[in-house]
Amino acid sequence: MSSGKPQKPNAITTPYGTNHSTELSPPAVERELAHKRRITLNGYVRIDGLFDIEAELTDHKTYSFPSDFRGEVTPDLPVHHMIVRVTITKDRMITAAEAITVTGPYFVCPKANEVFTELVGLQIGPGWRRKVQAAIGGRRGCTHLTELLGPVATVAYQTLYGHDARERRQESKFSDADKQSERSHLRNSCVGYADDLG
Repeated sequence: MSSGKPQKPNAITTPYGTNHSTELSPPAVERELAHKRRITLNGYVRIDGLFDIEAELTDHKTYSFPSDFRGEVTPDLPVHHMIVRVTITKDRMITAAEAITVTGPYFVCPKANEVFTELVGLQIGPGWRRKVQAAIGGRRGCTHLTELLGPVATVAYQTLYGHDARERRQESKFSDADKQSERSHLRNSCVGYADDLG
């Protein structure tokens, strides 16, 4: 039997001290949950030197509603459920891309998966959202798959940078100061890299 203050289930820890809030303020008025979206992303280091970035999106309503295509859609059934994978090089070039629409609101929704291979040959970097929209957006694509590629790009950078930093730490010393000096291109992009906080 443990002693001390009981912790909430799934308590969130923070490096900012015990007085740092880990929750939003209470809602100002009574409210009802109507929509739940979950997005999960994972970055993988492959043994062939490439990287897989995978993303999964689900949307659920908290109430039942009628659908001409699906009949009654109950809260346990996702309105949308999509899974994507892009394979990239160290230079963020896409060598393979695939998407699966597990569930969509219309019969035609899985057709948008067919254009996903149009991403092959694109490089994740400046102008990424514009490139994605041109390749798989609009009348041939799916809004949710297109939107999902924004966070896919972020996780690609996180995966590549983390892998590179881990390899360098294993080979030699790679300190926080080294990281800071290498990130000059991030100057003033957020509070962590603001000039006046140095």
